[in-house]
Amino acid sequence: MAQRAWWLALAAAAWAVGCSVKTLQRRAVTPAQIAGARSEGGHLKAHLRDGGVYVLDDWRVDSTGTLVTGTGRQLDPNRALVRTGALSVPVSDVALFELDRATTSGGVAALGVVTGVTVAVAVVCLTNPKACFGSCPTFYVTDGTRPVLQAEGFSASIAPALEARDVDALFRARPAGRDLEVRMTNEALETHVVRYVRVLAAPRPAGMRVFATPEDRLVAAGPMTPPDSCSAAEGDCTAAVRAFDGVERRSWADSADLAAREDVELVFAHAPAGPAGLAVASRQTLMTTYLIYQALAYMGRSAVEWLAALDRDAAPALAAARSMGGVLGNIEVWVRDAHGDWVLAGRTGETGPIATEVKLVPLPETGPGPVHVRLHMTRGAWRLDWVALGPLGGTVQPDTLEPVRVLREGAADESALRRLRAATGVVTLPGDAYALHYELPEDFADRELFLDTRGYYLEWMRSEWLAEENHARAAQMLLDPHAALRRMAPAFKRQEAGMDSVFWRSRYARH
Repeated sequence: MAQRAWWLALAAAAWAVGCSVKTLQRRAVTPAQIAGARSEGGHLKAHLRDGGVYVLDDWRVDSTGTLVTGTGRQLDPNRALVRTGALSVPVSDVALFELDRATTSGGVAALGVVTGVTVAVAVVCLTNPKACFGSCPTFYVTDGTRPVLQAEGFSASIAPALEARDVDALFRARPAGRDLEVRMTNEALETHVVRYVRVLAAPRPAGMRVFATPEDRLVAAGPMTPPDSCSAAEGDCTAAVRAFDGVERRSWADSADLAAREDVELVFAHAPAGPAGLAVASRQTLMTTYLIYQALAYMGRSAVEWLAALDRDAAPALAAARSMGGVLGNIEVWVRDAHGDWVLAGRTGETGPIATEVKLVPLPETGPGPVHVRLHMTRGAWRLDWVALGPLGGTVQPDTLEPVRVLREGAADESALRRLRAATGVVTLPGDAYALHYELPEDFADRELFLDTRGYYLEWMRSEWLAEENHARAAQMLLDPHAALRRMAPAFKRQEAGMDSVFWRSRYARH
């Protein structure tokens, strides 16, 4: 689901036969369930809470269920080799176990929930495995009536080496008092490592809003004016982009080249006096979701080795991993200047198909009269909800708020609170949810709120992808993305129309 990301680990469906569970190629098991599983010649990967991993052969669990031993390799959070040989790992240090090849367990109820996920999810995903739901941490905040999905954190951070900070506008947040609840959820088949979750409370000047620029600088702007006209290949798109209302303008991918571009032309009848900024509310379609899942399918059983290169060989490996994202690109904002020439003002658009993000791109001087803006982007890759123009104010300095209380399943979680405040991180598994509480300033009604998060996540491999393992095609996606995007276009087009339905129906958990 990210332009610059791949995923590791996996989940597979299970069948109950008599009193045992037979699985497909691989499955995921929680620490509490590992005592009921046993090896039948496969590997065991123990993903640690600090991001490290053990890869063990001939493994076994001791009689107390507290220690796993075997022979193999220990890797640190950056996937550098720590040691090899006879190894043991305390179960209490493990966030998730991954079992490779056929295994058997007597605990039908215990293992079936995790390895099969749910029958509904498994069935939906089988219809289109490249459209199964994926999401980095999702955040819900009240809009004054109910909690609504407002942000997804660090969407491009798929490995420890890609850990990053992400600033998201809580543009629809309308708290009723100083106690702000942010609900953080893990709704997909992923392991999330969340270093911190902070709220930025920025003073809002009268008659203006506060926006984050693509560089995460907070600036005031407004009042904001919608375009007088919007046109694209499909015709008039003005109604779709005039308001932040969930009605989105989107297009469909090119059938011969997934890198093909398109333009959206906007006209604002009156130029603001002085410097201006363009607000763009956007999110991705499922094109990048499909492409990254396809990359993982081609990596197959060697996905861990491919991902390890991201951590070990920083410069060349990261450059290769970002090549596909560079070809697909973000949304380019072009404006016609006072001389009538088209000038690139900036780029916007964040990774992820879940939450709509709002960013403000400062524009160069355009002179008097109408303002002509052109949005240049990959065809079929972006959804536009709202575009607006307004006079640009100054930089705004926010108050940075740490959580004052963390609840899990309604009970206080002091350990999670300490780890988030110390930025040492909380590890979450599918279905986990936390209620994070913040104390807003007394003038909370006059504050613009942003979510400041940092971390990374690990995607679980889907067993349905493994049949497509092809290292030559994986290498082509990294080294010759233009050719790969042309080759994959027909297959993507056959699935494009039905992907949204599969994606949203295959969420592991709903909050």
